[in-house]
Amino acid sequence: MTDSGQTKQTRRPMSPRRKRYWTALGIAAVLGGILGAWLQVDQPGTTTAGLALVANGPLTANFAIGASILWLVGMVVSMAIYHRSIDDHEERAWLWACTAGWYVIMFAAPVWWVLHRASLAPPADTMLLFVASLIVNGVVWLWLKYR
Repeated sequence: MTDSGQTKQTRRPMSPRRKRYWTALGIAAVLGGILGAWLQVDQPGTTTAGLALVANGPLTANFAIGASILWLVGMVVSMAIYHRSIDDHEERAWLWACTAGWYVIMFAAPVWWVLHRASLAPPADTMLLFVASLIVNGVVWLWLKYR
């Protein structure tokens, strides 16, 4: 017999699949943090007051090479772990989110390019298109995963 006020809550250990899931997200977050901090430190004359990620100034060759390698290797590793750990529901949410993100690029890039060719818009900004697609991707993924 146990006292109702004395209930002990036990936590179940994380499953291997859940550990892989959080490891993949952790790797991606840590690499993003490293790249962001390195970018801030590496800027020769920061006039953007902490917004080096959205600036279009020159980068040092060491940063460009190192960040490119870190991004590619980190993404391959974290995505491989992530895809090994997700279930059918999350895979479906991920696929639709990626499709929505791709649609942002597919619709916006040609329109922007044509408008620029007619001198009606500035040159297309690849990073802005990438960030827009990530935002749409994230919103769709969150909506489908947690609704």
